[in-house]
Amino acid sequence: MFSPTILNFQDIRSKRQHFNDHAVYQDLKQKKINKNVNMEAYKRTINASEISEEHFLKKCQDDDVFARVVSVGISIKASRQGSKDENLQIMTVNETVSKFGINVKSLSKDAFRPTKSGEILSKKELTKQQVSKNDCYKSFDGIINGKINGWIFAKIVFGEGGHQDNVFEEADALCNWIIQYDKTEYFIILIDTNLDAKFDALRSKYQPRQNIFIGNHITIQELLFNLSQ
Repeated sequence: MFSPTILNFQDIRSKRQHFNDHAVYQDLKQKKINKNVNMEAYKRTINASEISEEHFLKKCQDDDVFARVVSVGISIKASRQGSKDENLQIMTVNETVSKFGINVKSLSKDAFRPTKSGEILSKKELTKQQVSKNDCYKSFDGIINGKINGWIFAKIVFGEGGHQDNVFEEADALCNWIIQYDKTEYFIILIDTNLDAKFDALRSKYQPRQNIFIGNHITIQELLFNLSQ
């Protein structure tokens, strides 16, 4: 019996941000500056305080409220940890559809890229053929095999601004590329977002098409289940 797994990615990201902030708070209280800290933000904050780093860290130890406020400003932003979200998206889809003969697997960064000449090349092939990243589009986030074969572009976007604004442009470029080179594999554009207008515009532009499917983690589970039947 088919039953899609439903996650609240906005809540998951919010909780991860809280975890990141708290981890930095604990680090500051112990005078530890490590991977939890955005070093550029940390340096800017010290410069803005117009006190020495030693004095800054001492104040964090002595003033609990100051340390908590600072931690929010210098922690790693959950929105910049997209690979964690994308892995969870793909794992969630796979957990459901693998029961029906379709396997979905996350790819490491730059594992496979579509080139502007119409090929899909591995990192090793790109290096061997001396193909620049400027001659490629965004790398694929996942691969599909089993009853069907294809590729996944996965992203989570909540709110506008910064690097998140590029997501729909990247997705649009990939869809254009698929059509331009008449690709026959299945291509899944997996986006969980609250930017409904941008999402709907992208979906209406490229659907219905036989091998391009645009949806969130719930509708993509439903789609792949139907394709498995």
